[in-house]
Amino acid sequence: MRAWLRIAAVGVTLLLSNKVWAETITMPSTLTANTSSFVLLSDSGTTPSISGFTATDLLATITASAGTLVVTTTTGLEQASGYCDYTSDNSSEPTNCKLEASDHEEIGFIGTQAEINAAIATLSFKGDGTTGSPTVTLSITPAGSLYNSANGHYYKVVNHGSNITWSDAKTAAEASTLNGLSGYLASITSYQENTFIDDKAGVNAWLGGTDADTEGCWKWSGGPDDGKIFTVGNDADNTTSGGCTVDSGYTVYEKPFGAGEFGWNSNEPNDAGGEDRLHIKTDGTWNDYRNNQNVQYYVIEYGGIEGETATTTGLTTLTISSIEASGSTHQAFDDKQLAGMVEAQTESVKRWMFNSTNSVMGRMEQYRRTGLNNGLKFSDFKLALANNGGNQSIEDKLKKHYIDKYSKAGLDNQGLTKDNVENFISGLPLTKYLKNEFSMEPKNWAVWSNGLISSGGVDFSVGELGRRSESEGFTIGADFNLAENSLFGFALRDGTEDVKISTDGSNFNSDNLSISFYNTWKPKEGNFIDTFLSFGETTQVTSRVVDVANNTKVAGELKSQQIFGAVKYNFAKNFKDITFSNYSSLNFSYVMFDNYSETGDSNLKLSFDDRDLESTSVNFGTVVSSDFNFRKSTLFPYLKIEFNEDLTENSTLKANYISSSANQYTTDIAKSFSSMMSMETGFDWNFNNGWDLTTTINRIDKNGIGHQNYLKFNAIRIF
Repeated sequence: MRAWLRIAAVGVTLLLSNKVWAETITMPSTLTANTSSFVLLSDSGTTPSISGFTATDLLATITASAGTLVVTTTTGLEQASGYCDYTSDNSSEPTNCKLEASDHEEIGFIGTQAEINAAIATLSFKGDGTTGSPTVTLSITPAGSLYNSANGHYYKVVNHGSNITWSDAKTAAEASTLNGLSGYLASITSYQENTFIDDKAGVNAWLGGTDADTEGCWKWSGGPDDGKIFTVGNDADNTTSGGCTVDSGYTVYEKPFGAGEFGWNSNEPNDAGGEDRLHIKTDGTWNDYRNNQNVQYYVIEYGGIEGETATTTGLTTLTISSIEASGSTHQAFDDKQLAGMVEAQTESVKRWMFNSTNSVMGRMEQYRRTGLNNGLKFSDFKLALANNGGNQSIEDKLKKHYIDKYSKAGLDNQGLTKDNVENFISGLPLTKYLKNEFSMEPKNWAVWSNGLISSGGVDFSVGELGRRSESEGFTIGADFNLAENSLFGFALRDGTEDVKISTDGSNFNSDNLSISFYNTWKPKEGNFIDTFLSFGETTQVTSRVVDVANNTKVAGELKSQQIFGAVKYNFAKNFKDITFSNYSSLNFSYVMFDNYSETGDSNLKLSFDDRDLESTSVNFGTVVSSDFNFRKSTLFPYLKIEFNEDLTENSTLKANYISSSANQYTTDIAKSFSSMMSMETGFDWNFNNGWDLTTTINRIDKNGIGHQNYLKFNAIRIF
């Protein structure tokens, strides 16, 4: 069984006073691994490394609470006592740390910064297949010290070289410091800590326990556990004796031990000959000794004293999510970057269709407000599209970017210029069909434009739930009068959108294209029915952060095709000089998202299945408009209020890690909002010299998630 792991690294920067030490560790914050083979941590896209350590002899320890660790390079390193099955420090190469079959949950070695970097660059991990949330800890300390990842404390096993009394060992320990931490004779308070010291020391050594003050009342002396009672009455089975009571959480036991028990050897403590001091034996059991007994080792512990903080950054702890482990609750879409990306992709496509629909519907509303079917000259786009482009050829730029693109997209093989617009339109298959089947031969086409603009260009902004989008959209359309107050036409829309997911670096760029056909029909006075149908395609180029701490990213390209449209019923009433146009509409769409796979150095790359999205919504609104006649122009101000209810069902997306197609993850992408209110105001200003100016300010508030604002400006001129 393959167990895939997701590792989140938490870098710890520890300070003392105003001094910041430069030692740092670079580790991945995410990784997938399995139980059938070892996986390099560098496969995450981030190679483990250390920097800023100047000592020539450093101890590197890597500890997994579950699973197996190995390195494949040990050149130049030295053996460290208690690691990789070595019982003492030795200058020989620690080749045991390379043995996969040894199932080491903890490995360690001594070397320089460069030697350690060469080794941990080959650090690999294999999960155990059962533990759902194990941890891995990497520590760099001066050689001769030990780090216990279970309690965050450091230790030294000191060889005095000759016998040393317990009292002198206590004095020496409390005079010692390590990385800004005060030392004390070790106090053992857990089975794990006892095993750790026994594995790393393996000698007879003094510990910090004594009953010298009150016979049979064994206490820890010094450090954060100072004064805590762990044994009473010279019998580990007693909890209270002679007014002395074992403190809660400090219980120890006597051999033979049960599971998870630790403490005294058989029939200890026994106070033979006035034994009042505690030492640990080579087998990990405890014994009471006289103060001046023959002991030359003692164990110093650092850490846990209130107010003290280590002055080193040589520590990184990693929490693991074992994907296929029996105890795992891993869900790929729980990752906030991924969840935000897939939701934003859907929102972006829906927003594109919404804006495309509105641009055409707005054209038909404008036509009914003014009663004019005006076109524009291509040379007049300079005013419409740029406020600082007086020396730019907007005409040529527009033709190149928009018109050529559409003609190459299959609308027609000929190029389109300002001189052959009508020839181009007349040659369209749709125009030929209307002429052949219905004897409709339109002559007076009106070409119109619609764009959302900001300083120097076209802009559109949305702020919602940690995502920010900025888009540029431009629509060019052509229509003609079928009958009085009735239009038929088509529109081509091109747009781009940049979307940022939070501030961590995940984003995508969207390129959008659509062609739309529309018609407004007047069945009776004051009543209009608008119909609209569009075909579009979108390409979203994604960049997703999979390791925030190290800015590791994977890339992808999602393509989709859309069919969308609307049917809108309008009925108008006049009250003196004011017209009230009420309307309701049904909007529908069908989106086909293609499958795609991400690329990059990280093995957190995903492969996504294709999916479909069906969407419907209903709109209700009113437009209040009027007109004011001046000597050389007519002004048509208006106010529009609209309510939209989104009836879209959830869309299901499935994905799997590329390195493990067997594990598939599923998420339901819900609609981002259920309803929204829109308020829009602006004016159309028609001048006798042929110029028509239009401005629109719009605010949309989406229920529960945010808003969108835009400013629209059009300038057209009659042919």
